Amino acid sequence: MPLWLKHCCISLCALGVGWAAQAEVSTAQLNAAGGRMVLAQQLAVLEDVAGTLALSDVQKADADGRFRTHTAEHFNVGYSSSVWWLKFTVTRSADATIDPLLEIAFPTIDAIDVYIPTAQGVDHQRGGDLLPWTARAIQHPNHVFALALPEGSTTVYIRLASKSVLSAPMTLWEARAFEASISTKQMIAGVFYGLLLTVVAYNIALWISLRDRVYLYYIGHAIAGAVYLFSFDGYAYQYLWPQSVYLANHAMVVAMALYVTFSMLFAREFMALDTAAPRTSRLIAVFSALGLLFGLIATGNGLLELQVSIRVVAGLAALSSLVTLVASVRETWRGSRPARFFLLASAALLVFILFGSARSVALAPANFFTIYCLHVGLALEVLLLSFGLADRIHAMRTEHAEAQAAKLSTQQALLEATQRSERELEQRVAERTTALHEATARLQVEAGAREQLLIQLKQNEEKMRYMAQHDALTGLPNRYSMQERLAVSLEMARRNQQKLAVMMLDLDGFKQINDTHGHAAGDWVLSTVAQRLSATVRGADTVARLGGDEFVVLATALESAEDAMVVARKLSEAVSAPVRAAHGDWQVGCSVGLAIYPLDGETAELLIAIADREMYRVKEARHAADTTGRVGEGLRA
Repeated sequence: MPLWLKHCCISLCALGVGWAAQAEVSTAQLNAAGGRMVLAQQLAVLEDVAGTLALSDVQKADADGRFRTHTAEHFNVGYSSSVWWLKFTVTRSADATIDPLLEIAFPTIDAIDVYIPTAQGVDHQRGGDLLPWTARAIQHPNHVFALALPEGSTTVYIRLASKSVLSAPMTLWEARAFEASISTKQMIAGVFYGLLLTVVAYNIALWISLRDRVYLYYIGHAIAGAVYLFSFDGYAYQYLWPQSVYLANHAMVVAMALYVTFSMLFAREFMALDTAAPRTSRLIAVFSALGLLFGLIATGNGLLELQVSIRVVAGLAALSSLVTLVASVRETWRGSRPARFFLLASAALLVFILFGSARSVALAPANFFTIYCLHVGLALEVLLLSFGLADRIHAMRTEHAEAQAAKLSTQQALLEATQRSERELEQRVAERTTALHEATARLQVEAGAREQLLIQLKQNEEKMRYMAQHDALTGLPNRYSMQERLAVSLEMARRNQQKLAVMMLDLDGFKQINDTHGHAAGDWVLSTVAQRLSATVRGADTVARLGGDEFVVLATALESAEDAMVVARKLSEAVSAPVRAAHGDWQVGCSVGLAIYPLDGETAELLIAIADREMYRVKEARHAADTTGRVGEGLRA
């Protein structure tokens, strides 16, 4: 049964929370414990159903005794729309020289806020996968925070919110012990993902050789499972899309849906259900289509709430797994060898999922197999199914050998009749063997040609995708790419309650240079201006070319309208610098139109329209005054 059933088990058995007297941890205890201490027994919990409590409200609730202490092995509430506040008390001894580290070992938490009240104020640190990877102070797949604690006793408050399963295994680390643990985790991850990569590569080779679609379904099944766990472990956010908050939140549910699709297709083909159980085969085809459908829906931003998508796909995974489990039991009872392998692989995965679920609700101890249950279960499932495919090849070879033996027996009878028949038969076998070698050689050549063609097609597709999203002259994002980035930036601004500026820039004096010195000179000016604009803004901002001498700049994560004005002035100054050319310096300026979210509007179309209108207003005012280099006078405060 696929690993996604874990979500259902957690949902049914969530809230494994007990109540007891709160304990306190000290840096001296941390060092005495080998530099590592699990904080489950030291936590106190407060549920914020409305999600409106500020730190001051939480501290008042703490003073009123509304926090309840937590005694389960890990904090885990399953799917929850509430905001959860946790607290624990740390005493820093006078001889402690290095700040301890707090690790929250659940990479898919959306938002984490850590508050450390001190005499100088409150040290506030933010985390979660709604922040870009580069925004993390300590870049680690899990959420890690350095606790700058004052000497003495300090209460640390933690705010957690997530649209997916909310589990927060917390560990307090001494820095050297944490660094030592990283190598162990990386070794385990390397072994696991290396095993999956090896199995996938081997079966890709088999698929290329045999052209049997069951191997293609198996490859999709293994890759989707690996991508799910790679995202679940936080490595995908670290290595594959560190700048994409959208993929960090959606890749896992899309991989889960594709896992359902490929698992169903593989089960139907592997157990030959089309002929053995036609009605079950049709039902499995429906589940595979639904998995693909919800995978496509999950990729669309806003088509379906992420929390709803996760629950729907998890439910679909559980139902489809039940259908394939029942089918494998029935076909095993009927004597199907492939069904035996499928049942064994599904049972192995299910056992480890149940172990992991039991550990999540403190019904099983935390050890290697329960902590890495999904990884071990998926590795066993992939290996057992690979053995099943190998047995399938062995069965095919056995059938072929038996057929060959029968044929040789007939030939032997003919050979005993006459010596002439024997010579003719030997000659016929030799001819067939030569033809087989020639056919095999042709197949290998064709396979190599196909592989080269696929590589060329992939390169062409990547090149066309890049050209469709970028301006050919400047290499900047084009209008289409800018609109996509603006949509994502607006969503981030809404979530984080920040401002966003849309700036329309039109070059002044460009037409004269283009008409006087030719299009090559105009292209040189546009490329130079594009480089200056890109160098002026931050890495998280976007510079795009709309066409001609018009550019758009998206400035994100702004605290005030004045910040946008500062950015606009810097852009104007960058453009106004002389452009070095072979025949002298050329002078261009720019007119800047500015629109700020949410002060001027809340939709992309409205912000672009306002910025465009403001740009033309500034340009007309300049033209009327016949002045240059005064962009700041046209910008609105």
